[in-house]
Amino acid sequence: MLYRYLGEHPQVSALTGTPRPANEGQHNQSVYPADTYHSKAGRFAFREAARFTEESPLVTDASRRTLFAEWSRFWDTSRPYLLEKSPPNLVRTRFLQALFPDSYFVVLLRHPIPNALATRKWDPRTDPWSLIEHWLRAHELLVEDAPSIGRLYVLRYEDLVADPDDELGRVFAFLGLDDHAPGRERAEGVNADNFQADRTLRTGVNEKYFDEWRRLRGAFHRRLRYELHERRYEERVRAFGYSLRDTGALPAPGLPLPGLADAGDRRARAA
Repeated sequence: MLYRYLGEHPQVSALTGTPRPANEGQHNQSVYPADTYHSKAGRFAFREAARFTEESPLVTDASRRTLFAEWSRFWDTSRPYLLEKSPPNLVRTRFLQALFPDSYFVVLLRHPIPNALATRKWDPRTDPWSLIEHWLRAHELLVEDAPSIGRLYVLRYEDLVADPDDELGRVFAFLGLDDHAPGRERAEGVNADNFQADRTLRTGVNEKYFDEWRRLRGAFHRRLRYELHERRYEERVRAFGYSLRDTGALPAPGLPLPGLADAGDRRARAA
């Protein structure tokens, strides 16, 4: 949703028309590995070989030229901002910055329970607690990398659906752009097509997943295990402003990545 909102700006070109419907740059290039081992949802942050930094031997002028050429096939390069979105970028910010030093990074946080259950749709056999641990691992690596990222903006999905104009206005300001389309619509319920044809922002998606989580947790044979894992992960999740035990609890809008800025500053780091 955020990718599509940003890509609608007249100064921005998102990747479009790629062979895969998600238009993820990782699957439309030959510079770095993006196979199942390196990029599988719910797995990539566990794999040391999937994390690239400025120390990677792939950081070369040849890599930069190749990557730009391959992505440019799906960009309108007459526009000043060229947008790419791939989930494993969470653990590759320093690598991408080394290749493209003028990059801006916009990170969308979302409560780990909806994130885990949305990921689990691709393989219902996946243990949801493995996906919670993966969420933590990926975002803790981002916290580790953030002091090295020159231009990084972090916002929350929950704030975006609550007030899309306010949140997008702040992102555009971070990029040095005006908001071209205030007055975005919001409605209750769940978007049925992943924000493709139905472009109205729907506010009930997280709650749908929380209801599913309560059903999973409520089963007698799972209850004790879920309680034990909640205790195990709660402190780490709370560092990002969320809770596994009280899913409705959120701090004031704008909580940045833990330890990187004051709570009133929505940017984790912006230089």
